[in-house]
Amino acid sequence: MKLNERQRALLAAVIERYVETAEPVGSSAMCADVGFVARAGNVSSATIRNELSELENLGLLAQPHTSAGRVPTDAGYRLYVNEMLRPRSVKPQERAQIHAQISSPANSIEDVLRDACAALAKLTGYPAVATLPQARRDTIRQVQINPLPPRQVVLALVTQSGRIEHRVFEVGSETTDERLVTVVNFLNQQLSGRALSTLRVLDFAAISDGLHGAETLSLAARAFEFVKKSAEDLGDERIVVQGLITLLDEPEFSDISMARQAMRLFDNAGAMNELLQTQLETMESGHSVVIGHELGATENPVAQRFSLVGIAYGIGGDVLGTVAVMGPTRLKYGEAVSLIPALSQRLQSSLESLD
Repeated sequence: MKLNERQRALLAAVIERYVETAEPVGSSAMCADVGFVARAGNVSSATIRNELSELENLGLLAQPHTSAGRVPTDAGYRLYVNEMLRPRSVKPQERAQIHAQISSPANSIEDVLRDACAALAKLTGYPAVATLPQARRDTIRQVQINPLPPRQVVLALVTQSGRIEHRVFEVGSETTDERLVTVVNFLNQQLSGRALSTLRVLDFAAISDGLHGAETLSLAARAFEFVKKSAEDLGDERIVVQGLITLLDEPEFSDISMARQAMRLFDNAGAMNELLQTQLETMESGHSVVIGHELGATENPVAQRFSLVGIAYGIGGDVLGTVAVMGPTRLKYGEAVSLIPALSQRLQSSLESLD
């Protein structure tokens, strides 16, 4: 879309003022706007009114009421982000906060993502959300087996992302602590680091060399089958959310009904996971900015009142999920676009420190 320089300056000034005030912007406000005057020079109120009207005709601004000023549309935000946004430098104290918040070495992917989202929410003032790796991309971290007297044991499958799945099964009275340790060591030696998706086609006989004794083999085979069942039951609809309370500070969600709808969106892990996974491909090539209706349809239509700035994360070249800041379409895009890459660097470093 071709705009002249004055129209571009006016659109940018309207968006930046609206982001700060959440109030429709009129011609009189633009006449007194130092930023706009610096970009476009002194312009009469009548000329500004005409240009505002033209920007409205182009679908870049909207007028909520006849006597009100204009507000940006999703198309206006998109043009601004693509062609006019000027990201700022990340401040040293912001880098320090990111570094301090995200631990390294890390305990699990989930812990890293929780820290990353907490840092992002504090720095931007908006909710931050991340998807955990899909089960098919997750790997086994360890298997634990603990006795549950008199004749049961608890098997726990722990994945690299932090998922934990438990199974209780019966064992014979002849099962000893020593045999349990042997089986646990065997399972961890054979399975640690394997992708969950590979368990489906893995046969116990192919990995059981080195085990001796009928009782040990029998217990190991049963435990192995329970590991496979545990892996099959691990779902993909898991997310991490931090800073949700910040939404209540935004005028767009001051209405209790709208606030409830927004909270339900973030509480719906399935819908949120689908929303973020849909954007994963564009995030793999760098940070992605998705505005309003670009988020598409979800189970909760309030999603289209949001914008997000996100980025993909991964380990060893494998993309595992996304991390994003989400706020109303009146988002401080410059802040988010500046901070996301800085956070991504620390996030990547922490993920690579995982055992």
